[in-house]
Amino acid sequence: MNIDGHKAAGFGKRAYIKQYQRSCYRAACETCYLKWIAREADNAKQRIEYYGDSKNQKPIHVIISVNPSQAQTSIKILRQRLTHILKFAEFEGGAVVFHPFARDKKTGMWYPKPHFHFVGFGSEQKIIQAFGKYRWYVKIKEARKSVFQTFCYLLSHCGIRQHSQSVTWYGNLSYSKMPREKQEKIVICPLCGHDFEKIVHYSVHPVAPPYRTYFGLVDFEDLELALAEN
Repeated sequence: MNIDGHKAAGFGKRAYIKQYQRSCYRAACETCYLKWIAREADNAKQRIEYYGDSKNQKPIHVIISVNPSQAQTSIKILRQRLTHILKFAEFEGGAVVFHPFARDKKTGMWYPKPHFHFVGFGSEQKIIQAFGKYRWYVKIKEARKSVFQTFCYLLSHCGIRQHSQSVTWYGNLSYSKMPREKQEKIVICPLCGHDFEKIVHYSVHPVAPPYRTYFGLVDFEDLELALAEN
């Protein structure tokens, strides 16, 4: 049985179904960029909250604006200066998202204004003093309702460069000190212990992803209905 977009394995009259949505998860893709934002924001949320819970701390959100006299400096140099300043501020760690533009509140137009958003852990006072010394401007933002919403907002208009990460991790949350956790994938059917079989559902366009995914057990008599509805 071949039904594209799904995987199935089973035992007897029951089957375990895993359904997938096709996506390239690229930030530059007009179709998939929202899924890229959601995935990156969820990864950042888990990383920030895991560290915060372990230290019983709440993350802070800081906007770090480059001095206008340095606005034409390459992003590579600006990141080097940022790293130096963060070390001087003795911050613990967190994520940095670069924004090359800002929006004029009156006209709604975007204009060049390189700045960084820092979401992480450290002393607000030390960070303000450190960036003041290097003539960069600091603004402490009020905490949003959730870390996930914060990163969704930041990634919705961040700088995108080929072969460059939009979210960069520093300090105790860098990948060298806190490796990325790999999510365990279900590669065999938990019902019968056999490999999944790729199947194609011919009643839907093979390129169109389902509106929602389905994971779970179904009876073989209801298999066609379950795939069609999902």
